Amino acid sequence: MPQPQGFQFALVSDGDTTGKEWRELARRAEDLGYDALLVSDHVDQRMAPLPAAAAAAEVTSDLVVGTYVLNNDLRHPLMLARDAASVHALSGGRFQLGLGAGWYRADYERTGIGFASGRVRYERLREAVGICRSHLSGREITAGEHYGVRQEAQEPPSGHGSPRLLLGGTRRGMLALAAQEADIVSVVPALGPDGPADLDGCSPARLDGTVAWIHARAAARGRSPRLNHLVWECFVTPRPAAVQEALARAVGRTPGEVRELACFLVGSADQVRDTLLARRERWGFDYVTVPAAAAVPLAPVVAGLQGR
Repeated sequence: MPQPQGFQFALVSDGDTTGKEWRELARRAEDLGYDALLVSDHVDQRMAPLPAAAAAAEVTSDLVVGTYVLNNDLRHPLMLARDAASVHALSGGRFQLGLGAGWYRADYERTGIGFASGRVRYERLREAVGICRSHLSGREITAGEHYGVRQEAQEPPSGHGSPRLLLGGTRRGMLALAAQEADIVSVVPALGPDGPADLDGCSPARLDGTVAWIHARAAARGRSPRLNHLVWECFVTPRPAAVQEALARAVGRTPGEVRELACFLVGSADQVRDTLLARRERWGFDYVTVPAAAAVPLAPVVAGLQGR
């Protein structure tokens, strides 16, 4: 396994905020020492992700801004690449592009877009990644199977290189694509069309195999992408047992199983710190993404581990 890097921490927001609240969150994230502020992408959220990223960049100076993750099917990839290049330029090179195949059925129902099979959504994403990579690096783009694109080589507007690309998942196809193409591979449990479907994907045994698969696919290309760890629920509390019991009831597991699942992070500040160090040691997870609601409680841990 490649040597892990120093810790980086990102907050992810569901975009259900006002403009004022969003700007305040961006300032708070930077003040608390977080490295990045990311926003999700669903049709019913109030804050659209790309304008939100640009606005967050305007009120901060060093914070990385980005998406976690855009639904590829909601945007044409050439236009997405143009918009990503614009936000990267406007932010002074601080934009991170998180992109996914789309999984939430309600987004498709609300827009009238057909919810294709997982294989088709994956193939569209793979083609879209190639289009985005080509446009962001100033290369010519020719027509593909899913997108009829013909674009001459064009110099991107940034002057800061291309945005970092984040891809992720649990299934082997997505992980292979991420390992071969992304700057950051995010490891998440499998999601069904209506929500979380496979908590076992973040069990220690499964993660051992998942991470080994990522490294094997990346090494075959001579690559070493950064590994991102998405935490669904994060509670820093002096009384973690009660929270673990509540989570266990909610997901139909035992408190002991909840403690082992890497999509949860519950404990005192010292326990959370030790858990993050152990996860980095075992799996190389040095880039940690947590819900924005955990920003203040987790801040002392972030301060203690930042760059360590």
